[in-house]
Amino acid sequence: MDFNQNFFELFQLEVGFEVDLERLRGQFQILQREVHPDRYADQDPRSQRLATQWSMRVNEAFAVLSKPLSRAIYLLGLANVELEQNPSLEPEFLFEQIELRENLDHLAEVKDLAGLVALLDGFASKLTAEAQQFGECFASGELDLATRSVYRMQFLNKLQSAAQQTEEALLDD
Repeated sequence: MDFNQNFFELFQLEVGFEVDLERLRGQFQILQREVHPDRYADQDPRSQRLATQWSMRVNEAFAVLSKPLSRAIYLLGLANVELEQNPSLEPEFLFEQIELRENLDHLAEVKDLAGLVALLDGFASKLTAEAQQFGECFASGELDLATRSVYRMQFLNKLQSAAQQTEEALLDD
C-alpha cells in the first residue's frame, strides 16, 4: 500500500463526488481485513506500527468518503481549494438560516415533535439539493460555485445536527 494515494485511489474509486456507497463499504471491508492490526500481532514492532497506521488511514478515508459534506471538502482540497473560516454568503441564504434557527428554537420551546420532524425533512431535502449542486459544479470545474455549495452545506449540516439533538432531547422527556 502507498501512503501517497488519495482516499479515492486507496478504495480504487474514480475521483469525483458521486460514490457508489456499496462499493465503498465493500472495499473498506477488504482493506480492513488486509491491514487490521490484529493480523500483525505476532509480527515485529515495525510491522505492527505500519498496520496500525494503515488501519487508521483506511478508517479516516472511509469516514471522509462516506459522507457528502466531508467528501466535498476533501475533493476541494484535492483541487487545492482552501476553505475560508468565515466566508461571506448571500444575504438571502443567511436570513433563511436565521429564520430556520428561530423556527428550530420555537419548536424546541413548545416541544413540537411533529414540527421538528418536518423541519428535519426540510433540512435533508436542502442538503440533498446542495450536494447535487456541488457535484454538478465540481464536475464542470466551477470550483468557486462548488465552494459556495460547501459553505451552504456546512450551515445546513449544523442546523440539522442541532435539530437532531433537539429531537433526541424531546424524545427523552
